[in-house]
Amino acid sequence: MTIEQNLSEKKERQRLEGLWWAVALIWAGLVLGADSMGFLPKIGSADSWSWIFLGAGVFGTLGNLYRVISSDAPNPTSWDWIWSAAFLILGLGGFTMLNISWPLILILVGGIILVNVLWLRD
Repeated sequence: MTIEQNLSEKKERQRLEGLWWAVALIWAGLVLGADSMGFLPKIGSADSWSWIFLGAGVFGTLGNLYRVISSDAPNPTSWDWIWSAAFLILGLGGFTMLNISWPLILILVGGIILVNVLWLRD
């Protein structure tokens, strides 16, 4: 990989990261606004943070899948998948009323790191 290709890929990753942050912040603002006006649906013990994390996780996962399918976009890193899954787990934790979100996140992070270590082994 040449230096120009490396810089181009880095720039594309930064652009995609900026896009994720923009959408996540807009989503958070919409959710908090809906909650303050009483429009946010109450499902299980889900509060506004459950909705925010769920939306961020869904958008991150869809972005990762797009990057896997697209030949133009750089492939997502392991950390992209970890963040998306962690946000999904945190968001869904409020809807399912299960208090196992953090243990699941730790298992997920450890599993992904283990797969990376074994996969990248020579």
